[in-house]
Amino acid sequence: MNTPLRRPCTAMLVVVMGVLFAGAAPAKDLGARGETWAIAEPDLLAALEAGLLELVRSGAMAAIGEEARERVRERIEAPQAVAGIAPATERQSRLVDPSVVLERDVRLSGGTVLAAAGTRINPLEHAPLDRDLLFIDGRRDTEVAWALAHVAPAKIVLLAGRPLDLARRHGRPFFFDQGGRLAKRFGLAATPVRIEQDGLQLRLTEVPLRDRGDRP
Repeated sequence: MNTPLRRPCTAMLVVVMGVLFAGAAPAKDLGARGETWAIAEPDLLAALEAGLLELVRSGAMAAIGEEARERVRERIEAPQAVAGIAPATERQSRLVDPSVVLERDVRLSGGTVLAAAGTRINPLEHAPLDRDLLFIDGRRDTEVAWALAHVAPAKIVLLAGRPLDLARRHGRPFFFDQGGRLAKRFGLAATPVRIEQDGLQLRLTEVPLRDRGDRP
């Protein structure tokens, strides 16, 4: 008979971090998504540029035409913007409960059930959010400046823009919400947005900003 877990373990931390940042079915791809948001993570710029270098070394880039190569580079340099996102027009704040109910059993490699289907998990009970998340449109200088000026430890996540250009310019990682998974997970419709932990919930705050050059 399966018994409830009495204390967090490494495997459970992987599960709960996957729950926090994955989509509606957190048991499907926890490993990769957990690594994406691990506390110690590789530099995004270095990783992507290393990937491009490997394509060149392996001859894969030479095997395709110049036009195709440019398309590959452009998709890496400028991922497709997340649809349905607009600049925030008023300051709004709301709380989100990150808890989810597992759709199926989560098992260890030996088959032992770590968490049974139907288990409700709030990842913040096991692994607090170690830094704020700042979602911005990287095409707006005012949003980039707002994120860079954030005092508390934070990760900057683009919903549009060129993450590698920004990383090169400012010397810090800029992440990108590929496919809009996080925007959908948190119900985002405007930027910039700050997500921070508030007890066992997440507080989402939209912050309206004027574009540079706008009249007061």
